[in-house]
Amino acid sequence: MTTKKTRVWAIAALVTAVTGLSACLKTDNVTPQRDRAAVAIVNGILSSSDLDFYDNTTKVNQSPLTIGFAFIGYPIFAGVRTFSFKKVGATVDFAATTARYDSLNYYTLVAYGDSTAPEMTTIKDDFSAAKETAVNIRFFHLSPDAGPVDVYIDDVKVDSNRTYVGQSGFRTAFNPLTKSVYTNNIKIKAAGTSTVLTENSSPNASFSSGRVYTITLIGSKDFTDKKKLTVNSLYSLY
Repeated sequence: MTTKKTRVWAIAALVTAVTGLSACLKTDNVTPQRDRAAVAIVNGILSSSDLDFYDNTTKVNQSPLTIGFAFIGYPIFAGVRTFSFKKVGATVDFAATTARYDSLNYYTLVAYGDSTAPEMTTIKDDFSAAKETAVNIRFFHLSPDAGPVDVYIDDVKVDSNRTYVGQSGFRTAFNPLTKSVYTNNIKIKAAGTSTVLTENSSPNASFSSGRVYTITLIGSKDFTDKKKLTVNSLYSLY
């Protein structure tokens, strides 16, 4: 897969390429003087608490963040860094991850788990299987109680029998789909059944050939408030 042109565009667009509640994060409008890595952030912690996002010891967001928050294109210089979510007003980490980040690579920070034992992990995005002629996806099952699920786009099953990442871990690679044109209808069904647990016909990112997407299942089937079970998508840079 040819990525040079896409990578040049992506690095140039890091400060503006966002999804979800993009206005909540500060951005650096100065053209970077040396190569940077790009980080996407997903908050799937099953909690009603408002959160702040920290890059090492610096708070990044301007407005409180909640469950379902997603952001792409946060630019960082290479090196070891600690990213964390803290409850608003708190000094201790609610969830954190420390890792070494390399320039010109793309990473996703994923926070998940319930409010009693939240976790955060760093994923180096794997584009090795993605194709420029296809819609490429990966799926993160971040719901602690939804059980095994099947993933459908346009009523076509694109992933099956996926379980909560706290039990099964993450599949980090993006896989190409067989159709080249899709509408935006995503459905999550209980695995092996026709029971729809949640669906979304207006996700944050619409599907286009040659792009890569992360689909997330967040929340709980036991709630009807902001912690309710939801499925959404976000662009991933490559």
